[in-house]
Amino acid sequence: MADPIDPALWDDPDMRVALARHDIGEVYRRLAAAGIKQRRIADLTGQSQSEVSAIVQGRPVQSYDLLVRIADGLGVPRGWMGLGHDEISVQYTPGYDGPITVEDEDVKRRLLLSAATMAVVGTPLYGAIAPIGSAAVSTPLPSRVGLSDVAALRRLTEEYRTLGRAGYGVPEVITAVTQRADQLLDLPATDFARQKLLAQMAELHTLAGWWHTDMLQNDWARWHYSRAIKLAVDAKDVLGTVSAVLHAAWGEPDHDGGLKLCQLALFRLGDTEPNLERQLRVESAWRYADIGLKDQAQRELVAVRGLAPLADPFEVADLEHALGSVELSLGRLDIADQCVAKAVVAYGEKGRREGAAAWIRRATIHAKAGEPDTERLVPQALEAVGVVPSARGRAKLVPLEQALAARKTSTFMDLAEQVRQVRQGTP
Repeated sequence: MADPIDPALWDDPDMRVALARHDIGEVYRRLAAAGIKQRRIADLTGQSQSEVSAIVQGRPVQSYDLLVRIADGLGVPRGWMGLGHDEISVQYTPGYDGPITVEDEDVKRRLLLSAATMAVVGTPLYGAIAPIGSAAVSTPLPSRVGLSDVAALRRLTEEYRTLGRAGYGVPEVITAVTQRADQLLDLPATDFARQKLLAQMAELHTLAGWWHTDMLQNDWARWHYSRAIKLAVDAKDVLGTVSAVLHAAWGEPDHDGGLKLCQLALFRLGDTEPNLERQLRVESAWRYADIGLKDQAQRELVAVRGLAPLADPFEVADLEHALGSVELSLGRLDIADQCVAKAVVAYGEKGRREGAAAWIRRATIHAKAGEPDTERLVPQALEAVGVVPSARGRAKLVPLEQALAARKTSTFMDLAEQVRQVRQGTP
């Protein structure tokens, strides 16, 4: 067996960045510059010398198993390569601000879909499930997990949810909280307490995923959703599983991936929970409508109308807003405006995230129609967005900006410029 690599070589900032980006060719070239021959690298990583040479010359390493073998063979903490977290690798890595992987967007979507299909049919139909780990912590843990610990975690989750709705979502904070809470899973507990803990952890990871979605950090969001799905399945919590998949669908930028997630969730849900079914079908309708499959969108809307009516005013507002989005994508502006107008009234306070999105949607509808009251609605929408620190909320301004710019009048072009400045965060 070849001698191990000197750990001091990993302290170089450029080497750390190469590891985080999975640029194994650059890693090997830096090792060669330090006097380490390809034969020694091959012996340590279990590769042939020709494989090492090919990587040095530019062949990318995309296999998770091979990346793990390289990390372990070279003595690199796996977390430095985004392959799982450990006590060493949670340190800051220069140039690395999230889970960097070599896969393109299609592969990343399939990793999330794999977790969802495991929850539904027990087989990862879309490929291997993304590795999930947790960060070590130094603070003491209880000797045993009881129902009081689960109750405390539930209260903490609700507090973070309230903060998020009020516009104070900080993904870095809640991610650290989930990593800390994950340590509870390794502690002794009764079967009943463990099941409750798993379900509560799934809810916490779903919330963390949504906050990352709100910041447009899709890789981190998918990681949390995958984790939430696994935990909910382990807890035998069907509704928790479906909720995690639904949130993942809401945040999925790819329409095909979003539709698949909705279909998987509907299959898993069956007819057990009308409110979740309603949300999944409306999301499916919007996905279909936005890619021009109007007949499929109409079928989903018919199914939605066949469900029992909602009683909670806030849930009604959510539904009207979602239906307005579908109708807007279908090009039925009058119906879309009626739906969103109801939602705006029901939401009331414009500082809410949902209210801000509804104001944007209504301004967009009127801009597309060229209505004169667009001049009144746009400033209201921008005011609502301004009090909610949400990257996703600002991204929703893009269709409004495009609708205004398409009108070509000086008034609408000025409004488009105002929207662009708010969207980009410029004065």
